[in-house]
Amino acid sequence: MVKFIHAGDVHLGNAFIGLSDIPNWLVEKLQRATLDAFRHLIDMALQEKVDLVLLPGDVYNTNELNPRIQLFLMEQFERLHEKSIPVVLSYGNHDFIKSVEDTPLFPKNVHILGTSVETLLFNTNQNEQIAVSGFSYNARHINENMTDDFPMKQTEDYHIGMYHGALGTVGRDDYAPFKISDLNAKHYQYWALGHIHVRQTLQEKPFIGYSGSLQGLNHKEDGLKGFYLVQSDENHQLQPTFVSSAPIVWQTINLKIEADQEIQASSLIELVKSTIEPQEHVFLLIQLKLTVDNQKQLQMVNSNAFYQQLKSKFQPDDQMYIYKLDTKAQQLMMTMPELSADRNLKELDKLVTVDHLVEMGLNLVDNSAVFELLIDPDNLTEIKDKIQLKLKKIQGGVQDVD
Repeated sequence: MVKFIHAGDVHLGNAFIGLSDIPNWLVEKLQRATLDAFRHLIDMALQEKVDLVLLPGDVYNTNELNPRIQLFLMEQFERLHEKSIPVVLSYGNHDFIKSVEDTPLFPKNVHILGTSVETLLFNTNQNEQIAVSGFSYNARHINENMTDDFPMKQTEDYHIGMYHGALGTVGRDDYAPFKISDLNAKHYQYWALGHIHVRQTLQEKPFIGYSGSLQGLNHKEDGLKGFYLVQSDENHQLQPTFVSSAPIVWQTINLKIEADQEIQASSLIELVKSTIEPQEHVFLLIQLKLTVDNQKQLQMVNSNAFYQQLKSKFQPDDQMYIYKLDTKAQQLMMTMPELSADRNLKELDKLVTVDHLVEMGLNLVDNSAVFELLIDPDNLTEIKDKIQLKLKKIQGGVQDVD
Protein backbone atom coordinates (compact mmCIF):
# COMPACT_ATOMS: atom_id res chain seq x y z
CA MET A 1 0.00 0.00 0.00
CA VAL A 2 1.25 3.48 -0.94
CA LYS A 3 0.86 6.33 1.54
CA PHE A 4 1.94 9.96 1.22
CA ILE A 5 1.13 13.51 2.33
CA HIS A 6 0.01 16.26 -0.06
CA ALA A 7 0.33 19.77 1.42
CA GLY A 8 0.18 22.84 -0.77
CA ASP A 9 0.65 26.48 0.23
CA VAL A 10 2.34 26.14 3.60
CA HIS A 11 3.45 29.81 3.63
CA LEU A 12 5.74 29.40 6.63
CA GLY A 13 6.01 32.50 8.79
CA ASN A 14 3.42 34.47 6.86
CA ALA A 15 1.64 37.24 8.78
CA PHE A 16 -2.08 37.21 9.54
CA ILE A 17 -4.09 39.87 7.70
CA GLY A 18 -7.06 41.88 8.97
CA LEU A 19 -6.17 42.05 12.66
CA SER A 20 -5.34 45.15 14.68
CA ASP A 21 -5.04 46.21 18.32
CA ILE A 22 -4.72 42.64 19.57
CA PRO A 23 -3.14 41.59 22.90
CA ASN A 24 0.49 40.46 23.06
CA TRP A 25 -0.41 36.92 24.11
CA LEU A 26 -2.45 36.52 20.91
CA VAL A 27 0.35 37.97 18.78
CA GLU A 28 2.58 35.15 20.02
CA LYS A 29 -0.03 32.53 19.03
CA LEU A 30 -0.31 34.04 15.56
CA GLN A 31 3.45 34.12 15.04
CA ARG A 32 3.69 30.41 15.87
CA ALA A 33 0.64 29.29 13.90
CA THR A 34 2.12 28.31 10.52
CA LEU A 35 5.09 26.66 12.25
CA ASP A 36 2.83 24.67 14.58
CA ALA A 37 0.69 23.58 11.62
CA PHE A 38 3.75 22.35 9.73
CA ARG A 39 5.13 20.60 12.81
CA HIS A 40 1.81 18.74 13.08
CA LEU A 41 2.18 17.67 9.44
CA ILE A 42 5.63 16.23 10.17
CA ASP A 43 4.27 14.48 13.28
CA MET A 44 1.59 12.83 11.14
CA ALA A 45 4.12 11.80 8.49
CA LEU A 46 6.19 10.04 11.15
CA GLN A 47 3.20 8.51 12.88
CA GLU A 48 1.75 7.14 9.64
CA LYS A 49 5.18 6.11 8.28
CA VAL A 50 4.38 7.63 4.91
CA ASP A 51 6.35 6.86 1.77
CA LEU A 52 6.60 10.50 0.66
CA VAL A 53 5.81 14.09 1.61
CA LEU A 54 4.81 16.26 -1.35
CA LEU A 55 4.93 20.07 -1.08
CA PRO A 56 3.70 21.59 -4.37
CA GLY A 57 4.80 25.22 -4.09
CA ASP A 58 4.81 28.20 -1.72
CA VAL A 59 6.41 26.50 1.25
CA TYR A 60 7.66 30.00 2.02
CA ASN A 61 5.66 33.19 1.66
CA THR A 62 8.50 34.99 -0.12
CA ASN A 63 11.67 34.24 -2.06
CA GLU A 64 13.68 36.21 0.52
CA LEU A 65 14.59 33.61 3.11
CA ASN A 66 14.11 34.25 6.82
CA PRO A 67 16.96 32.57 8.80
CA ARG A 68 14.61 31.62 11.66
CA ILE A 69 12.12 30.00 9.27
CA GLN A 70 14.92 28.31 7.38
CA LEU A 71 16.35 26.79 10.56
CA PHE A 72 12.91 25.53 11.56
CA LEU A 73 12.35 23.89 8.17
CA MET A 74 15.78 22.25 8.31
CA GLU A 75 14.95 20.77 11.72
CA GLN A 76 11.62 19.37 10.52
CA PHE A 77 13.10 17.87 7.36
CA GLU A 78 15.86 16.31 9.45
CA ARG A 79 13.21 14.53 11.54
CA LEU A 80 11.95 12.90 8.33
CA HIS A 81 15.51 12.17 7.20
CA GLU A 82 16.14 10.18 10.38
CA LYS A 83 13.25 7.87 9.35
CA SER A 84 14.24 7.78 5.65
CA ILE A 85 11.10 9.59 4.48
CA PRO A 86 11.68 11.51 1.22
CA VAL A 87 10.34 15.01 0.63
CA VAL A 88 9.59 16.40 -2.84
CA LEU A 89 9.47 20.19 -2.81
CA SER A 90 8.65 22.64 -5.55
CA TYR A 91 8.70 26.44 -5.44
CA GLY A 92 5.61 28.46 -6.40
CA ASN A 93 4.73 32.00 -7.38
CA HIS A 94 5.46 33.39 -3.88
CA ASP A 95 8.82 31.69 -3.24
CA PHE A 96 10.05 31.29 -6.85
CA ILE A 97 13.71 30.54 -7.55
CA LYS A 98 16.10 31.30 -10.41
CA SER A 99 17.72 27.87 -10.18
CA VAL A 100 18.04 24.92 -7.79
CA GLU A 101 21.59 26.06 -7.04
CA ASP A 102 20.12 29.14 -5.31
CA THR A 103 18.18 27.03 -2.77
CA PRO A 104 19.37 26.12 0.75
CA LEU A 105 21.34 22.95 1.35
CA PHE A 106 18.62 20.68 2.74
CA PRO A 107 19.09 17.18 4.22
CA LYS A 108 19.61 14.46 1.60
CA ASN A 109 16.02 13.23 1.82
CA VAL A 110 14.74 16.54 0.34
CA HIS A 111 14.39 16.63 -3.44
CA ILE A 112 13.86 20.01 -5.08
CA LEU A 113 12.14 20.15 -8.47
CA GLY A 114 13.88 22.41 -10.96
CA THR A 115 12.41 25.20 -13.07
CA SER A 116 11.82 22.76 -15.93
CA VAL A 117 9.56 19.73 -15.54
CA GLU A 118 11.45 16.74 -14.19
CA THR A 119 10.55 13.27 -12.89
CA LEU A 120 11.85 11.57 -9.75
CA LEU A 121 11.55 7.83 -9.02
CA PHE A 122 11.09 6.29 -5.56
CA ASN A 123 10.78 2.70 -4.35
CA THR A 124 8.62 1.98 -1.31
CA ASN A 125 9.25 -0.63 1.38
CA GLN A 126 6.66 -2.79 -0.41
CA ASN A 127 8.77 -2.62 -3.59
CA GLU A 128 6.28 -0.39 -5.41
CA GLN A 129 7.69 2.24 -7.72
CA ILE A 130 6.38 5.81 -7.55
CA ALA A 131 7.18 8.47 -10.14
CA VAL A 132 6.70 12.12 -9.22
CA SER A 133 6.76 14.80 -11.93
CA GLY A 134 6.70 18.54 -11.39
CA PHE A 135 8.47 21.90 -11.65
CA SER A 136 9.30 25.06 -9.72
CA TYR A 137 8.48 28.65 -10.68
CA ASN A 138 11.41 30.76 -11.86
CA ALA A 139 9.39 34.01 -11.74
CA ARG A 140 6.30 35.47 -10.09
CA HIS A 141 4.15 34.55 -13.09
CA ILE A 142 4.12 31.71 -15.60
CA ASN A 143 1.82 32.32 -18.56
CA GLU A 144 2.33 29.02 -20.33
CA ASN A 145 0.66 25.67 -19.82
CA MET A 146 3.35 23.51 -18.23
CA THR A 147 1.45 20.22 -18.71
CA ASP A 148 2.87 19.90 -22.22
CA ASP A 149 6.27 19.11 -20.68
CA PHE A 150 4.99 16.40 -18.31
CA PRO A 151 5.78 12.84 -19.44
CA MET A 152 3.18 10.14 -19.99
CA LYS A 153 2.84 7.44 -17.36
CA GLN A 154 5.07 4.48 -18.15
CA THR A 155 5.54 1.16 -16.36
CA GLU A 156 5.85 2.57 -12.82
CA ASP A 157 3.18 1.43 -10.33
CA TYR A 158 2.08 4.98 -9.54
CA HIS A 159 2.67 8.30 -11.21
CA ILE A 160 1.91 11.53 -9.33
CA GLY A 161 1.91 15.03 -10.77
CA MET A 162 2.84 18.07 -8.66
CA TYR A 163 1.48 21.27 -10.18
CA HIS A 164 1.35 24.78 -8.73
CA GLY A 165 -1.16 26.65 -10.85
CA ALA A 166 -4.81 27.24 -11.72
CA LEU A 167 -7.39 26.42 -14.35
CA GLY A 168 -7.16 29.02 -17.07
CA THR A 169 -6.18 30.06 -20.56
CA VAL A 170 -2.68 30.43 -21.96
CA GLY A 171 -1.79 34.05 -22.66
CA ARG A 172 -4.47 35.40 -20.37
CA ASP A 173 -3.83 33.84 -16.96
CA ASP A 174 -0.66 34.16 -14.88
CA TYR A 175 -0.27 30.95 -12.89
CA ALA A 176 0.67 28.12 -15.25
CA PRO A 177 -2.90 27.86 -16.65
CA PHE A 178 -4.10 24.34 -17.41
CA LYS A 179 -7.19 22.34 -18.33
CA ILE A 180 -8.35 19.16 -16.58
CA SER A 181 -8.20 17.34 -19.90
CA ASP A 182 -4.47 18.23 -20.10
CA LEU A 183 -3.86 16.45 -16.80
CA ASN A 184 -6.00 13.41 -17.64
CA ALA A 185 -4.08 12.94 -20.87
CA LYS A 186 -0.99 11.95 -18.85
CA HIS A 187 -2.79 8.98 -17.18
CA TYR A 188 -1.43 9.73 -13.71
CA GLN A 189 -3.15 8.33 -10.63
CA TYR A 190 -2.99 11.59 -8.67
CA TRP A 191 -2.41 15.31 -9.23
CA ALA A 192 -1.21 17.17 -6.12
CA LEU A 193 -2.11 20.77 -6.87
CA GLY A 194 -1.00 23.96 -5.14
CA HIS A 195 -1.77 27.69 -5.40
CA ILE A 196 -5.48 27.78 -4.43
CA HIS A 197 -5.87 28.26 -0.67
CA VAL A 198 -9.34 26.69 -0.54
CA ARG A 199 -9.56 22.90 -0.33
CA GLN A 200 -11.01 21.93 -3.68
CA THR A 201 -11.53 18.76 -5.71
CA LEU A 202 -11.48 19.26 -9.48
CA GLN A 203 -11.91 15.56 -10.19
CA GLU A 204 -12.38 12.54 -7.95
CA LYS A 205 -11.00 9.67 -10.09
CA PRO A 206 -8.16 9.93 -10.71
CA PHE A 207 -7.90 12.61 -8.06
CA ILE A 208 -7.08 16.14 -9.17
CA GLY A 209 -7.28 18.74 -6.43
CA TYR A 210 -5.98 21.30 -3.98
CA SER A 211 -5.32 20.52 -0.33
CA GLY A 212 -5.75 24.24 0.43
CA SER A 213 -3.57 26.30 2.72
CA LEU A 214 -2.09 24.69 5.82
CA GLN A 215 -3.16 27.61 8.04
CA GLY A 216 -5.80 30.24 7.19
CA LEU A 217 -4.22 33.70 7.19
CA ASN A 218 -7.25 35.99 6.77
CA HIS A 219 -11.02 35.94 7.28
CA LYS A 220 -11.59 34.67 3.73
CA GLU A 221 -9.64 31.51 4.58
CA ASP A 222 -12.11 30.43 7.23
CA GLY A 223 -12.88 26.96 8.53
CA LEU A 224 -10.54 24.04 9.16
CA LYS A 225 -7.27 24.02 7.22
CA GLY A 226 -4.69 21.29 6.79
CA PHE A 227 -3.38 18.69 4.34
CA TYR A 228 -4.24 15.40 2.64
CA LEU A 229 -3.11 11.99 3.83
CA VAL A 230 -3.30 9.90 0.66
CA GLN A 231 -3.48 6.09 0.54
CA SER A 232 -3.89 3.54 -2.22
CA ASP A 233 -6.91 1.23 -2.21
CA GLU A 234 -7.47 -2.29 -3.55
CA ASN A 235 -8.28 -0.85 -6.99
CA HIS A 236 -4.95 0.92 -7.26
CA GLN A 237 -6.67 4.29 -6.75
CA LEU A 238 -5.08 6.98 -4.60
CA GLN A 239 -7.63 8.36 -2.11
CA PRO A 240 -7.04 11.56 -0.10
CA THR A 241 -8.31 12.06 3.46
CA PHE A 242 -8.30 15.56 4.92
CA VAL A 243 -6.32 16.08 8.14
CA SER A 244 -6.83 19.30 10.08
CA SER A 245 -3.58 20.92 11.18
CA ALA A 246 -4.28 24.64 11.65
CA PRO A 247 -4.04 25.66 15.32
CA ILE A 248 -5.98 28.87 14.58
CA VAL A 249 -9.32 28.84 12.76
CA TRP A 250 -11.25 31.84 11.44
CA GLN A 251 -14.99 31.65 12.03
CA THR A 252 -18.05 33.91 11.59
CA ILE A 253 -20.87 33.68 14.13
CA ASN A 254 -24.31 35.29 13.76
CA LEU A 255 -26.29 36.08 16.93
CA LYS A 256 -29.55 37.87 17.64
CA ILE A 257 -30.17 39.76 20.89
CA GLU A 258 -33.80 40.08 21.98
CA ALA A 259 -35.30 43.25 23.44
CA ASP A 260 -35.44 41.90 26.99
CA GLN A 261 -31.84 40.62 26.96
CA GLU A 262 -29.33 42.67 28.90
CA ILE A 263 -26.12 43.14 26.94
CA GLN A 264 -22.90 42.89 28.91
CA ALA A 265 -19.43 41.93 27.68
CA SER A 266 -19.21 38.83 29.90
CA SER A 267 -22.68 37.54 29.05
CA LEU A 268 -22.08 38.11 25.34
CA ILE A 269 -18.90 36.03 25.46
CA GLU A 270 -20.74 33.22 27.25
CA LEU A 271 -23.48 33.37 24.61
CA VAL A 272 -20.86 33.03 21.86
CA LYS A 273 -19.23 30.10 23.67
CA SER A 274 -22.59 28.32 23.87
CA THR A 275 -22.86 28.32 20.06
CA ILE A 276 -19.48 26.72 19.29
CA GLU A 277 -18.14 23.22 19.73
CA PRO A 278 -14.74 23.34 21.45
CA GLN A 279 -12.00 21.48 19.59
CA GLU A 280 -8.79 20.37 21.21
CA HIS A 281 -5.75 22.45 20.24
CA VAL A 282 -7.84 24.82 18.09
CA PHE A 283 -8.08 28.55 18.77
CA LEU A 284 -10.94 30.48 17.15
CA LEU A 285 -10.66 33.96 15.67
CA ILE A 286 -14.27 35.08 15.60
CA GLN A 287 -16.04 37.73 13.58
CA LEU A 288 -19.26 38.29 15.52
CA LYS A 289 -22.24 39.57 13.57
CA LEU A 290 -24.78 40.79 16.09
CA THR A 291 -28.40 41.74 15.40
CA VAL A 292 -30.00 43.76 18.20
CA ASP A 293 -33.63 44.62 18.77
CA ASN A 294 -33.59 48.39 19.16
CA GLN A 295 -31.60 51.59 18.77
CA LYS A 296 -30.65 51.77 22.44
CA GLN A 297 -28.95 48.37 22.26
CA LEU A 298 -27.29 49.36 18.99
CA GLN A 299 -25.83 52.54 20.48
CA MET A 300 -24.40 50.68 23.46
CA VAL A 301 -22.83 47.80 21.52
CA ASN A 302 -21.43 50.10 18.84
CA SER A 303 -19.54 52.19 21.37
CA ASN A 304 -15.77 51.86 21.46
CA ALA A 305 -15.91 51.51 25.25
CA PHE A 306 -18.04 48.36 24.97
CA TYR A 307 -15.70 46.76 22.42
CA GLN A 308 -12.62 47.56 24.51
CA GLN A 309 -14.31 46.00 27.54
CA LEU A 310 -15.21 42.95 25.46
CA LYS A 311 -11.61 42.46 24.29
CA SER A 312 -10.25 42.87 27.82
CA LYS A 313 -12.26 39.84 28.98
CA PHE A 314 -10.19 37.40 26.91
CA GLN A 315 -7.21 35.71 28.56
CA PRO A 316 -4.30 33.56 27.23
CA ASP A 317 -5.95 30.31 28.30
CA ASP A 318 -9.15 31.07 26.36
CA GLN A 319 -9.74 29.17 23.14
CA MET A 320 -11.30 32.09 21.27
CA TYR A 321 -11.03 35.81 20.59
CA ILE A 322 -13.55 38.18 18.99
CA TYR A 323 -11.42 40.22 16.57
CA LYS A 324 -14.34 42.02 14.92
CA LEU A 325 -17.84 43.00 16.04
CA ASP A 326 -20.40 43.95 13.39
CA THR A 327 -23.74 45.16 14.75
CA LYS A 328 -27.05 46.07 13.17
CA ALA A 329 -30.59 46.68 14.44
CA GLN A 330 -33.35 44.56 13.01
CA GLN A 331 -35.62 46.56 10.76
CA LEU A 332 -38.34 48.22 12.75
CA MET A 333 -41.73 48.85 11.21
CA MET A 334 -42.36 52.58 11.49
CA THR A 335 -46.05 53.41 11.30
CA MET A 336 -46.89 56.97 10.32
CA PRO A 337 -50.03 58.41 11.93
CA GLU A 338 -53.03 58.64 9.68
CA LEU A 339 -53.36 62.33 8.90
CA SER A 340 -56.55 64.04 7.89
CA ALA A 341 -56.22 66.86 5.36
CA ASP A 342 -56.73 69.62 7.91
CA ARG A 343 -54.17 68.16 10.37
CA ASN A 344 -51.38 67.47 7.89
CA LEU A 345 -49.34 70.57 8.59
CA LYS A 346 -49.64 70.31 12.37
CA GLU A 347 -48.61 66.65 12.48
CA LEU A 348 -45.81 67.18 10.00
CA ASP A 349 -44.44 70.00 12.12
CA LYS A 350 -44.24 67.51 15.01
CA LEU A 351 -42.74 64.67 12.97
CA VAL A 352 -40.15 66.50 10.89
CA THR A 353 -38.04 68.09 13.61
CA VAL A 354 -34.43 67.67 14.65
CA ASP A 355 -35.51 66.23 18.03
CA HIS A 356 -37.73 63.62 16.36
CA LEU A 357 -35.01 62.68 13.87
CA VAL A 358 -32.52 62.24 16.72
CA GLU A 359 -35.03 59.99 18.49
CA MET A 360 -35.28 57.92 15.30
CA GLY A 361 -31.48 57.47 15.15
CA LEU A 362 -30.03 60.59 13.52
CA ASN A 363 -27.32 60.70 16.20
CA LEU A 364 -25.95 57.40 14.84
CA VAL A 365 -25.03 59.01 11.51
CA ASP A 366 -21.21 59.02 11.33
CA ASN A 367 -20.85 61.23 8.26
CA SER A 368 -20.78 64.85 9.48
CA ALA A 369 -21.74 66.22 6.05
CA VAL A 370 -24.88 64.07 5.97
CA PHE A 371 -25.70 64.99 9.56
CA GLU A 372 -25.46 68.72 8.84
CA LEU A 373 -27.54 68.28 5.70
CA LEU A 374 -30.37 66.66 7.65
CA ILE A 375 -30.52 69.26 10.41
CA ASP A 376 -30.47 72.28 8.08
CA PRO A 377 -33.81 74.19 8.54
CA ASP A 378 -34.21 74.75 4.79
CA ASN A 379 -33.82 71.02 4.13
CA LEU A 380 -36.33 70.15 6.87
CA THR A 381 -38.84 72.49 5.22
CA GLU A 382 -38.18 70.81 1.86
CA ILE A 383 -38.71 67.38 3.42
CA LYS A 384 -42.04 68.50 4.91
CA ASP A 385 -43.19 69.90 1.55
CA LYS A 386 -42.36 66.65 -0.25
CA ILE A 387 -44.17 64.54 2.36
CA GLN A 388 -47.23 66.79 2.13
CA LEU A 389 -47.23 66.50 -1.67
CA LYS A 390 -47.10 62.72 -1.49
CA LEU A 391 -49.90 62.61 1.05
CA LYS A 392 -52.08 64.70 -1.22
CA LYS A 393 -51.40 62.29 -4.08
CA ILE A 394 -52.31 59.31 -1.90
CA GLN A 395 -55.48 60.97 -0.64
CA GLY A 396 -56.34 61.86 -4.22
CA GLY A 397 -56.27 58.20 -5.19
CA VAL A 398 -52.82 58.07 -6.77
CA GLN A 399 -51.40 54.65 -5.77
CA ASP A 400 -47.95 54.75 -7.39
CA VAL A 401 -46.07 57.53 -5.60
CA ASP A 402 -42.35 58.19 -6.24
